[in-house]
Amino acid sequence: MQTNTKDQVYAGFFVRLTAFLVDMIIVNAALLVIRIPMWILSLNSPDNVLVRDFIFQYSIIDIVCYLLTVLYFTLLTYYTGATLGKKLFQLRVVSTEDRKMTFFEVLYRESIGRFLSGVIMNLGYLLILAQKEHRGIHDLLADTSVIYYHEKKVYVHTQMNYRNMVPQPGYTVPPQGGINPQRGNTMPPQKPEDHANVD
Repeated sequence: MQTNTKDQVYAGFFVRLTAFLVDMIIVNAALLVIRIPMWILSLNSPDNVLVRDFIFQYSIIDIVCYLLTVLYFTLLTYYTGATLGKKLFQLRVVSTEDRKMTFFEVLYRESIGRFLSGVIMNLGYLLILAQKEHRGIHDLLADTSVIYYHEKKVYVHTQMNYRNMVPQPGYTVPPQGGINPQRGNTMPPQKPEDHANVD
Protein backbone atom coordinates (compact mmCIF):
# COMPACT_ATOMS: atom_id res chain seq x y z
CA MET A 1 0.00 0.00 0.00
CA GLN A 2 1.16 3.52 -0.74
CA THR A 3 -0.03 6.78 0.75
CA ASN A 4 -0.61 9.63 -1.64
CA THR A 5 0.35 12.96 -0.05
CA LYS A 6 1.63 14.66 -3.21
CA ASP A 7 -1.46 16.83 -3.64
CA GLN A 8 -2.23 17.75 -0.06
CA VAL A 9 -5.74 18.79 0.91
CA TYR A 10 -5.90 20.30 4.38
CA ALA A 11 -8.62 19.07 6.71
CA GLY A 12 -11.06 21.72 7.88
CA PHE A 13 -12.33 22.62 11.34
CA PHE A 14 -15.54 20.57 11.42
CA VAL A 15 -14.10 17.28 10.18
CA ARG A 16 -11.24 17.64 12.66
CA LEU A 17 -13.71 18.41 15.45
CA THR A 18 -15.78 15.35 14.56
CA ALA A 19 -12.69 13.14 14.52
CA PHE A 20 -11.66 14.53 17.91
CA LEU A 21 -15.11 13.82 19.39
CA VAL A 22 -14.89 10.23 18.12
CA ASP A 23 -11.49 9.90 19.79
CA MET A 24 -12.81 11.27 23.08
CA ILE A 25 -15.72 8.80 23.02
CA ILE A 26 -13.23 5.96 22.52
CA VAL A 27 -10.88 7.21 25.24
CA ASN A 28 -13.62 7.89 27.79
CA ALA A 29 -15.20 4.50 27.16
CA ALA A 30 -11.83 2.83 27.79
CA LEU A 31 -11.22 4.91 30.91
CA LEU A 32 -14.48 3.67 32.44
CA VAL A 33 -12.45 0.68 33.55
CA ILE A 34 -10.66 3.07 35.92
CA ARG A 35 -13.33 5.67 36.62
CA ILE A 36 -16.14 3.33 37.73
CA PRO A 37 -14.11 1.63 40.52
CA MET A 38 -12.75 5.02 41.60
CA TRP A 39 -16.28 6.47 41.70
CA ILE A 40 -17.40 3.61 43.93
CA LEU A 41 -14.32 4.21 46.07
CA SER A 42 -15.15 7.92 46.38
CA LEU A 43 -18.64 7.05 47.66
CA ASN A 44 -17.32 4.68 50.31
CA SER A 45 -14.17 6.59 51.19
CA PRO A 46 -14.26 10.24 50.04
CA ASP A 47 -11.04 11.07 51.89
CA ASN A 48 -9.04 8.45 50.02
CA VAL A 49 -5.85 9.94 48.55
CA LEU A 50 -6.70 8.63 45.08
CA VAL A 51 -10.04 10.40 44.76
CA ARG A 52 -9.74 13.55 46.86
CA ASP A 53 -8.47 16.83 45.36
CA PHE A 54 -4.72 16.70 44.86
CA ILE A 55 -3.86 19.69 42.62
CA PHE A 56 -6.54 22.40 42.52
CA GLN A 57 -9.75 20.44 41.81
CA TYR A 58 -8.04 17.42 40.27
CA SER A 59 -7.45 14.13 42.01
CA ILE A 60 -4.66 11.66 41.33
CA ILE A 61 -7.08 9.59 39.24
CA ASP A 62 -7.98 12.66 37.16
CA ILE A 63 -4.28 13.24 36.48
CA VAL A 64 -3.74 9.57 35.57
CA CYS A 65 -6.70 9.65 33.17
CA TYR A 66 -5.36 12.84 31.56
CA LEU A 67 -1.93 11.27 31.08
CA LEU A 68 -3.50 8.15 29.53
CA THR A 69 -5.47 10.38 27.14
CA VAL A 70 -2.31 12.21 26.10
CA LEU A 71 -0.61 8.84 25.66
CA TYR A 72 -3.41 7.66 23.36
CA PHE A 73 -3.10 10.69 21.08
CA THR A 74 0.72 10.70 21.18
CA LEU A 75 1.40 7.03 20.48
CA LEU A 76 -1.14 6.65 17.69
CA THR A 77 -0.10 9.90 16.02
CA TYR A 78 3.59 9.06 16.26
CA TYR A 79 3.40 5.44 15.05
CA THR A 80 0.53 5.64 12.54
CA GLY A 81 0.14 9.35 11.82
CA ALA A 82 -3.48 9.36 12.96
CA THR A 83 -5.74 8.49 15.87
CA LEU A 84 -8.70 6.17 15.38
CA GLY A 85 -11.01 9.15 14.90
CA LYS A 86 -8.76 10.62 12.22
CA LYS A 87 -8.45 7.25 10.49
CA LEU A 88 -12.23 7.09 10.28
CA PHE A 89 -12.23 10.28 8.18
CA GLN A 90 -8.96 9.50 6.36
CA LEU A 91 -7.01 12.27 8.05
CA ARG A 92 -3.34 12.27 8.94
CA VAL A 93 -1.01 14.52 10.94
CA VAL A 94 2.11 15.39 8.94
CA SER A 95 5.13 17.59 9.46
CA THR A 96 5.23 20.82 7.46
CA GLU A 97 8.92 20.10 6.91
CA ASP A 98 8.05 16.93 4.94
CA ARG A 99 9.74 14.53 7.34
CA LYS A 100 8.77 12.06 10.03
CA MET A 101 7.94 13.78 13.31
CA THR A 102 9.98 12.89 16.36
CA PHE A 103 8.31 11.43 19.42
CA PHE A 104 8.94 14.58 21.46
CA GLU A 105 7.42 16.80 18.75
CA VAL A 106 4.26 14.71 18.79
CA LEU A 107 4.22 14.68 22.61
CA TYR A 108 4.64 18.47 22.64
CA ARG A 109 1.78 18.87 20.15
CA GLU A 110 -0.60 16.59 22.04
CA SER A 111 0.14 17.95 25.54
CA ILE A 112 1.37 21.54 25.78
CA GLY A 113 0.12 22.45 22.29
CA ARG A 114 -3.42 21.24 22.96
CA PHE A 115 -3.41 22.88 26.39
CA LEU A 116 -2.52 26.24 24.85
CA SER A 117 -5.10 25.79 22.09
CA GLY A 118 -7.86 25.33 24.64
CA VAL A 119 -6.69 27.60 27.45
CA ILE A 120 -8.65 30.73 26.44
CA MET A 121 -12.13 29.73 25.22
CA ASN A 122 -10.60 27.30 22.71
CA LEU A 123 -9.35 30.20 20.58
CA GLY A 124 -6.35 28.12 19.52
CA TYR A 125 -8.69 25.60 17.93
CA LEU A 126 -10.90 28.30 16.38
CA LEU A 127 -7.81 29.57 14.59
CA ILE A 128 -8.26 26.55 12.30
CA LEU A 129 -11.25 28.36 10.77
CA ALA A 130 -9.17 31.41 9.86
CA GLN A 131 -6.07 29.66 8.54
CA LYS A 132 -5.76 28.75 4.87
CA GLU A 133 -3.96 25.55 5.88
CA HIS A 134 -6.43 25.04 8.79
CA ARG A 135 -3.77 24.94 11.50
CA GLY A 136 -4.45 25.48 15.19
CA ILE A 137 -2.05 26.77 17.84
CA HIS A 138 -0.89 23.21 18.55
CA ASP A 139 -0.16 22.74 14.82
CA LEU A 140 1.75 26.01 14.57
CA LEU A 141 3.85 25.23 17.65
CA ALA A 142 4.71 21.72 16.44
CA ASP A 143 5.01 22.59 12.71
CA THR A 144 2.30 20.12 11.73
CA SER A 145 -0.72 20.03 9.46
CA VAL A 146 -3.71 17.71 9.25
CA ILE A 147 -4.40 16.53 5.72
CA TYR A 148 -6.67 14.15 3.89
CA TYR A 149 -4.96 11.06 2.59
CA HIS A 150 -5.97 8.03 0.60
CA GLU A 151 -4.29 4.71 0.12
CA LYS A 152 -3.96 3.08 -3.25
CA LYS A 153 -3.03 -0.47 -4.08
CA VAL A 154 0.02 -1.01 -6.25
CA TYR A 155 -0.01 -4.24 -8.23
CA VAL A 156 3.31 -5.70 -9.36
CA HIS A 157 3.05 -7.95 -12.42
CA THR A 158 5.48 -10.83 -12.43
CA GLN A 159 7.15 -11.76 -15.71
CA MET A 160 6.38 -15.27 -16.95
CA ASN A 161 9.32 -17.62 -17.28
CA TYR A 162 9.32 -19.47 -20.63
CA ARG A 163 12.48 -21.48 -20.16
CA ASN A 164 10.75 -24.60 -18.81
CA MET A 165 7.74 -24.43 -21.14
CA VAL A 166 7.51 -26.76 -24.10
CA PRO A 167 6.20 -25.02 -27.24
CA GLN A 168 3.61 -26.66 -29.48
CA PRO A 169 4.29 -27.06 -33.19
CA GLY A 170 3.93 -23.76 -35.02
CA TYR A 171 4.76 -21.66 -31.98
CA THR A 172 8.04 -20.09 -31.12
CA VAL A 173 9.05 -18.90 -27.70
CA PRO A 174 9.18 -15.09 -27.73
CA PRO A 175 12.28 -13.49 -26.22
CA GLN A 176 10.16 -11.27 -23.92
CA GLY A 177 6.59 -10.28 -23.31
CA GLY A 178 4.65 -13.41 -24.33
CA ILE A 179 3.54 -12.40 -27.89
CA ASN A 180 4.28 -14.86 -30.66
CA PRO A 181 5.98 -12.93 -33.49
CA GLN A 182 4.69 -15.37 -36.14
CA ARG A 183 1.11 -15.90 -35.06
CA GLY A 184 0.55 -12.66 -33.10
CA ASN A 185 -0.99 -14.34 -30.07
CA THR A 186 0.07 -15.73 -26.76
CA MET A 187 1.21 -19.29 -26.16
CA PRO A 188 -1.69 -21.49 -25.07
CA PRO A 189 -1.42 -23.34 -21.75
CA GLN A 190 0.30 -26.71 -22.01
CA LYS A 191 -1.54 -29.96 -21.37
CA PRO A 192 0.07 -32.72 -19.28
CA GLU A 193 0.07 -35.13 -22.25
CA ASP A 194 2.08 -32.62 -24.34
CA HIS A 195 4.98 -32.99 -21.95
CA ALA A 196 4.72 -36.77 -22.03
CA ASN A 197 5.07 -36.90 -25.84
CA VAL A 198 8.23 -34.84 -26.03
CA ASP A 199 11.47 -36.82 -26.40
